[in-house]
Amino acid sequence: MIVKSIPTVLRRITGGSVAAIVLTLLSYRLHFNLSASTSIHLFLVVVIAIRWGLLEASLVSILSVVCLDYFFTEPLFRFYITDSHDWVAILVFEATALVVSSLSNQVSHHARELERRQAQQQKLYELSQHVLLLSRDAAADQQLVDLMRSSLQVKSVALWNAYEMRHRKSGDCSFSEEEVRSAYFLEANEDDLSTGVSRRVLRLGTRPIGAILLCGHSLDAASVNAAASLAAVAIERARSFFTEANAEAAKQSEQLRSAILDGLAHAFKSPLTTIRASSSGLLAMNTLSGTEQKLVGLIDRHAGHLSDLANHLLLTAKLDGGDMKIKREQIDVARLIQNTIDESSQELDGHSIDFQLSSGSNAAYADRKLLQMALFQILDNAAKYSRPKSQVVIAVREEEAELVIRVRNEGSFIPVDEREKVFQRFYRCSESVKSISGTGIGLSVVRRIAEAHRGRTWVESDHVNGTTFAIALPRMAKEKA
Repeated sequence: MIVKSIPTVLRRITGGSVAAIVLTLLSYRLHFNLSASTSIHLFLVVVIAIRWGLLEASLVSILSVVCLDYFFTEPLFRFYITDSHDWVAILVFEATALVVSSLSNQVSHHARELERRQAQQQKLYELSQHVLLLSRDAAADQQLVDLMRSSLQVKSVALWNAYEMRHRKSGDCSFSEEEVRSAYFLEANEDDLSTGVSRRVLRLGTRPIGAILLCGHSLDAASVNAAASLAAVAIERARSFFTEANAEAAKQSEQLRSAILDGLAHAFKSPLTTIRASSSGLLAMNTLSGTEQKLVGLIDRHAGHLSDLANHLLLTAKLDGGDMKIKREQIDVARLIQNTIDESSQELDGHSIDFQLSSGSNAAYADRKLLQMALFQILDNAAKYSRPKSQVVIAVREEEAELVIRVRNEGSFIPVDEREKVFQRFYRCSESVKSISGTGIGLSVVRRIAEAHRGRTWVESDHVNGTTFAIALPRMAKEKA
């Protein structure tokens, strides 16, 4: 909205009045009649309306009526009209002048408004271009407030980033951190035209992610909303880049760790094989004394444990690197589970097994060796973390799209916030890390085996029923597996 000062209006009215008087005198000297003089004055009024506005044109039109009456209607040089036709001409002139002035003023106003909006759209367009070029090496929110202040040509910009919980500012307005933060928490979306201050909550969809305050601007509400939307997109974009960079760094770190562990596992494998072969040979000879046999048995058992650990590390490295070839075949899952139970008698350590088998084929296309390794690890985990001599329940259920194997043990509990973490390599629950020995590798191997079969794993746990680990394998045809 354009506000005219009083001196400017007075100067324009004076200039228009002088022009009307000069045109009147010229028309009189040139002996123009009322009709011709009226046309000249109407043209003047229209020009003034387009150039300056309706107020100036209306006042000049009234002066023109006075001049036309004085110089061109009978009796001349008197402010009096005797002919009714002259009355009609003068009144029609004034009405036409006012209507044309009003229309001209509207056209001029629309043109100025269009020009103003185009200028604001250009600012927003430039802002959107520069947002895409924000440097990843510096704080995105500080770059953003500096960019918005320069691109939108405002006095000051203040921003509250809810992701980072910090305040950023650019410019001279005295916005306190508390004021900007309050705009976010109170969800203030308002414009104060008297001070030129606008407050907006930054949203990504319906979720608030920050707040922005603009000071000393002439933008309309729609432009402020658009600028706020661009700010929200820029903040979310910067956060996505940061998350992506962290994920890539974590991936590279994991790859490096896998490579190191793979190398160590290979280095340990040969000496462990030799140690175990020697200890097993000594035990088979049956020539050792009781103490010697006990010590060699201890060596053999722990060498076997280290060998299994090396095998897990090697298998994990292959699964991570995509080098593992899945040799699928049709497997009777019930028979495979029973074989695994029989081979795990030592690990089960006196725990009874309740094997529950649902009706159906219970067949799956899978790699027998890998699936048995996953089952063995879950059984070992169930026996290790349950109460002594308690029952372990194994249930197989055929669902519409999956074959689900559940193994439940009593006495252990995994908190909700740790149920995904237990499948991470080397992670161990806080409640068991000191009381039960382990490496934290087994369950990560189980998950990778399931994912290699395009399946999934999860854990359910409560204080009443204990903990259940589940493996779900997709029921697919062999040719699609």
